[in-house]
Parts: sequence; structure tokens; C-alpha cells
Amino acid sequence: MAIAAYRDEEFGVVRVHIDSRARRLIFRVGEGELRVTCPVGYPESRIRASVEENRAKLRRLAARATELQASRTLAVGDRVPCYGGDILLLPGIHSSRFLFRYEGDCLQVFCPPGVDLNHPVVRKRLSAGVCRFVYRRAQELLPRRLERLSRRWGVSPAGVTIGRGRRKLGHCTARGEIQLSLHLMFLSEELIDYVICHELAHLTYMNHSPRFHALCNRYCDGKELLLRKQLRSFVFLFG
Repeated sequence: MAIAAYRDEEFGVVRVHIDSRARRLIFRVGEGELRVTCPVGYPESRIRASVEENRAKLRRLAARATELQASRTLAVGDRVPCYGGDILLLPGIHSSRFLFRYEGDCLQVFCPPGVDLNHPVVRKRLSAGVCRFVYRRAQELLPRRLERLSRRWGVSPAGVTIGRGRRKLGHCTARGEIQLSLHLMFLSEELIDYVICHELAHLTYMNHSPRFHALCNRYCDGKELLLRKQLRSFVFLFG
């Protein structure tokens, strides 16, 4: 829930949100504004003071957000890698609608003539359409990949579901059920396996202890740290 919004000379709009689960201030920079998540009852005066104290750090975050935004640009003619079949952006004839169809394993997206694919509203519509189709494919392909890795390491999840969120790519419940995000489909196969192996390791250790990381590293053939770094720097083009 937003509790305040004020203008900052450097960062533009600063939006403050209350989150009952928050235990500290969390800053996010993007799309021309600074978003601050705070615990319940946190005074606005302290939020403003914290922005000032962390201005240098926030400036670096803003620069990184600008770089990421530039790397997320799309244009008609682009081919975006996707597990199980790429996504191809093609010129369309409909004046206002995106049209989608499969040609073999390739998802073809026909874009309205002259549309700016990087405008926030247009990008949101495009992403929603792409993710709707990719979700169906994820329901078929990701459980198979998880099953294959489960057999390899001799573990048995209680079940698997496919979610739509991007911030949490994988989750293992206390009951041993694993949820995988459709957004895994945009990763390389090696990074998909890293996320799956991370969740499979949670079947043994429901924490991030040294034993957990040692097991996860074994499941990842000794490349856990490298793959974690690659995943953190990955730029998602949709969603």
C-alpha cells in the first residue's frame, strides 16, 4: 500500500509502500522513479533521511537500471531464445493487435505496423501475450526436465506446479512440492537446471546452510557459484 509520494530532484518520483513483512527499508530504482518499501509505522522523515544517506548507492542503482533498460530493447525482426522453441517478432498487418501462432516449435508474434515495442504500455501487452503462450509450453516441458534431474540425483518431489511470477523462479514447500516459474523458459538449459537443482537440494535441507550449498553444488556439477552469478545478471525481455 502506497503511503506517500514526493519529488526528488535527482530520482524523480519517490513512492513509499508499507509492507507488513518488511523488517527494513528496501530500495528499487526503475522506470523513472525510486520505490521504497518500509515496515509498518516507519516515519516518513526517516525514509527521506535514509534516501539522503544512501544517495551515492541509489545513484549507482539508477545507472544500472538504465543499462538494463537499454539491454531490454526489442525490435521487429528479433529472435528471442526460448526453451523448446524461439520467439520471433515479425511485422504484422493488424493496426492495434499482436497476433500469435506457432510455426513448428517457433512462436511467431506479428506486431502492429509502426508500433514502439519498448513503450511501457505496448511492452506490457506484448509480454502478457508471449507469457500466455510460453506458460502452456512450460507446463509440458519443465516438469519433464525436473523429473529427469530428480531421477539422476535420486530424490522425489511431492509434486510440481508451474507459476507465473518472475521474482521467484523456483520454490520448494515444506511438504516437498516444487513450483517453477514459466520465466525459466527464457533461460539457457544450464540455468534452468541450476534453478531446478537448487530446489531439489531444498528437499534435503530447507535452508541455505553450508550443507545445502555443498549439495546444490554437487547437483550442479561443481558450478553453483558460477551459475548463480550468471542468473543474477540475466536480463529478462518479457514479463
